[in-house]
Amino acid sequence: MQLKKIDSKNFDKSFEKLFEIKKGDNIVKGRFDIEPIQLKEKIDFITHLLLSFKSVSSLTYKILFWDSDKIIQKFIESNKEKIFEIITPYKNGEMPGTLFIDERAIDEAFLHTLLINHFNYEMAKDPSLNIRVQICVNHEKYITLLDIYDDRGFDIYYLKCR
Repeated sequence: MQLKKIDSKNFDKSFEKLFEIKKGDNIVKGRFDIEPIQLKEKIDFITHLLLSFKSVSSLTYKILFWDSDKIIQKFIESNKEKIFEIITPYKNGEMPGTLFIDERAIDEAFLHTLLINHFNYEMAKDPSLNIRVQICVNHEKYITLLDIYDDRGFDIYYLKCR
């Protein structure tokens, strides 16, 4: 799989097959089990991992949500001025709503708040949102994709760019 820059416009098409089969040619895959550590350490681990990337040119958040569009919109808007687009509204069923946020750099404060809300949902703590977070980081010569499924861990993929 050879890719160029990924953003909200080509995220789903670029990763559709990868999310389905969880592997591919020239893809390095890893899984992090963060279940044994406390909430703060989970968030710190993911944040430090993302901040350790040297050549970040842009990133895209894909957030799948099972809360009302208004709740999600209020959350995003309360964390600085984010440009986001709800692609699929949530209709109170099994299928999640979908929103994208494209950014030039990692916003630590937003990432921290997003992960607290994500992890707290599974632990029935407030604040919480019923979400799944996927983060695509564009680098000069490769792409890193994190699929943070819940408070137990996340998958990470490294893909070479064209």
